[in-house]
Amino acid sequence: MNKLILLTTSALVAFGASFPAFADSATITQTNETNGTANQHQGGIVIGVTLDDTATIVQANGNGDVATQEQARLSFFNDAELLGTETITQTGNTGAVARQEQNAEFDTQTITQTGTTGTTTALQTLNSADSSSNVQTSAQSADNASTVNQTIGVAVSNLAIESNNTQTATQNGQTNSSITQTIDGASSNNTQIATQNAVGSSNTQMASIINGSNNYIEQFQGGGAVSDSQTASVSASSNDRALQYQAAGVMGGSQTITQSGGMNNQAGQGQGNGGNVASITQTGGSGNVAIQNQGLQPGNAGYMFVNGGGVVVHN
Repeated sequence: MNKLILLTTSALVAFGASFPAFADSATITQTNETNGTANQHQGGIVIGVTLDDTATIVQANGNGDVATQEQARLSFFNDAELLGTETITQTGNTGAVARQEQNAEFDTQTITQTGTTGTTTALQTLNSADSSSNVQTSAQSADNASTVNQTIGVAVSNLAIESNNTQTATQNGQTNSSITQTIDGASSNNTQIATQNAVGSSNTQMASIINGSNNYIEQFQGGGAVSDSQTASVSASSNDRALQYQAAGVMGGSQTITQSGGMNNQAGQGQGNGGNVASITQTGGSGNVAIQNQGLQPGNAGYMFVNGGGVVVHN
């Protein structure tokens, strides 16, 4: 049985003053559906009014299910969701797709996909002109050819200021799967963490930060994996740090870090012994630091190092 449920809430705004905003809560649950569709939309308000809206979708044991959540992604430039929460949980689904979009500050997006098969997709987007203090989290387990895509900063007219945001993505025991994380704008103090746990092969991790400072990228791929790759790109940025490590036992792995046009950037790469390739390119800056260790050792895990205030680190 197919379902289509569309929820729309809105808050009115007067010239110079707003009506009181009340927290909305919406929940959709679909079980044993074929091609089930669940859509939720909660409208925002002019920046400055806390909304605390909550949207929840749960889909279990379905086939071809699609879940879409949208908070405050209207055409009005300043329309924003403050302290909103979007949560999608898909369990035991085949070909599941989860999409979340917010024009947001202090918001949380969470997608959890477990026991899914037949390619699983998670898409999370924060696209206000000023996205700050938001959290995106996505977790997938044991489904091959799956995708996680997290984006902050697709803003109106490409005007974007992105700060204090966190992107975290985890894939466990997968093959031919990918994690892509992007922060696009005048970005600062953002964190991107990607983890692909043991086993699997031909998995990819890609992270990108544009025009920022004090941002942090960490990419990890677990032991037993084959032909996995990690790519991190930081451009026109300063005081950023990008760390990549592939555990002992990874074979045929590749790591690439590119940092350009900034000062005091740091890059670190750690790999085990197994025909792996590592590359760091830093251009057009000053005071940059690059560390590579293949074969790991000193305490293993991600090894690398410097610290004592000079940072880089791992283990």
